[in-house]
Amino acid sequence: MLSRIEEILKKRYMPYLLISVVGLIVYCNSFTAPFTLDDFGSITNNYAIRNPLDFKAIWEFYSNRFVLYYTISLNYFLFQNMPFGYHVVNFIIHIINGILVYSILYHLLGLDYFKDKLPGRYRKLVCTLSAIMFICHPVQVNAVTYIIQRTAALAATFYFAAVLNYLKYRIYHRKRYFAFTLLFTVIAMFTKENTITIPFMLILIELMFFLKDGRTKWVKRIAVFLVLLLTIPIIPATNLYLGGYSQSDPNVDFKASTSMDRMHYFYTQLNVILHYVQQLFIPYRLNFDYSNDYPISKTLWENYSYISLIIHAIIGIIALVNIRKNKLIALGILWFYIGLSVESSFISIKDVYFEHRLYFPIVGFIMFLTGLMLHETGKEKRPYLFKRPIEFFVVAMGFLIVMYSGVTLHRNYIFSDGIRLWTDVTQKAPNSDRAHCVLATNYLDSYELSDNKPAEYLEAAEREFKKAIELNSRNDTAHCNLAKVYNLKGEYEKAIEEAKSCNRIRKSKYAYYNLGTAYKNLGRTEDAIDAYLEGYKIDNKATFILEALGDIYSDIGDYDNARFYYEEIIKNNTYSKNTRIKEKLEKIKDLSGESKP
Repeated sequence: MLSRIEEILKKRYMPYLLISVVGLIVYCNSFTAPFTLDDFGSITNNYAIRNPLDFKAIWEFYSNRFVLYYTISLNYFLFQNMPFGYHVVNFIIHIINGILVYSILYHLLGLDYFKDKLPGRYRKLVCTLSAIMFICHPVQVNAVTYIIQRTAALAATFYFAAVLNYLKYRIYHRKRYFAFTLLFTVIAMFTKENTITIPFMLILIELMFFLKDGRTKWVKRIAVFLVLLLTIPIIPATNLYLGGYSQSDPNVDFKASTSMDRMHYFYTQLNVILHYVQQLFIPYRLNFDYSNDYPISKTLWENYSYISLIIHAIIGIIALVNIRKNKLIALGILWFYIGLSVESSFISIKDVYFEHRLYFPIVGFIMFLTGLMLHETGKEKRPYLFKRPIEFFVVAMGFLIVMYSGVTLHRNYIFSDGIRLWTDVTQKAPNSDRAHCVLATNYLDSYELSDNKPAEYLEAAEREFKKAIELNSRNDTAHCNLAKVYNLKGEYEKAIEEAKSCNRIRKSKYAYYNLGTAYKNLGRTEDAIDAYLEGYKIDNKATFILEALGDIYSDIGDYDNARFYYEEIIKNNTYSKNTRIKEKLEKIKDLSGESKP
């Protein structure tokens, strides 16, 4: 039976077809998932990506992720604010990555070390099932269905490509593969910062599998190492000297970090990594966003972080012991930790826990699992850890793939609706003010988009915004959007109070817009204009501010100013037909007498 399966898999492109079909099945319900969280700042409200030929704007927005945002810019050029197009690209990247994982494992298991071992003898089968597990595991949803986390998936694409080409370079001894290795390494480093670990991963692979190849002199090996290591300064040099947008706190040196104490972050990550491991084995209570509801360890003794440290040390010892006994187990463990070393160590990041960070490290988990199930004990009476190991491997992997696929489908169902997604988050992270705030925003958006304007949505939005403020009084977004809720309810004095609260925390064009709208509805026209103009100072391209100014100037008969702001909308939105704004301009012409002969 197994031989028959192997024969089927030997057909050209059959493994790739299986990987693609399974991927389409588990992500078939993901393509309608709406934008959420950072998607708005990175895509829908990001002027830098509006023109794919404006390389300078994209570079200055986020130089270390130029490659990522260039793909986003191309997406915007084709689809503007339609999530479907972004999901299609994310899905294609995910499938490509599955094929790359298959190819890496296929070349790895073709090495002499595996020649007489089960993974090598059944490598087509092993590689296919491993790649399918990579594709269907539910922790991958955060990097595939959450649109802007294309950064994790795309960075992994170039990381995988670098590893694959290095293996080909060492197997076939052709320099072009080393050139491709360097090329993909550099591209990866302009996609996401965690790819700075590529040289270390390649050196690890060299030392584990090619150290005794009998063909490579140490002088050549050291030269290769030095060339690889010379790519490391690319990321810090880009940060320090070549500019670009920083999504981090303004008072830190490294753009991936925040002002959170690095040791506090490290102690917390000891627990986070164990949580990741648990989610890889048993993906229970997966959560899109813990925000500030994940327990922070300020000492090694808080939240049992010291126990986590001991467990990590034991896992590390297992890896070292198996470098000779079972290289697949050893490489799997080391791959996992290297993959997490940037985001789960001493470099403090605003959010301590995010499942998309497992997108690349999960390959290490799959290697470990494969190595464990096909482990050779070396004992005569019981040569393998499991009786009939290859059959056990196929059944176990088949079971896990089916189980994981079901969870992935369910996770994509949750992601497909904003209210459903953030209700799930608030249930799992009830003390996260961000979760309550975003849930409230989704209720508010649903209210505005609905034809019948269900009052319960507006009440739910008010309730959740108040909950967010209760948890964090300095949540400026909650104050700002609560002002919008009060405007919709006709409670304009409350709207003014909340908008001002937001601006005391952080000046916001949205808060000034809500403030101006409240003043306008109270008949305080001059105050409304002043508020809108303050918003205009913050962002002179914001369509809603420009239209509000055009409308209010038109209402008071100041047609020159009204025309100016309407025309600014058309100038800044070349992708849109701007039908409504053009109609308003025509109306101004009629009112001002310009259209008369």
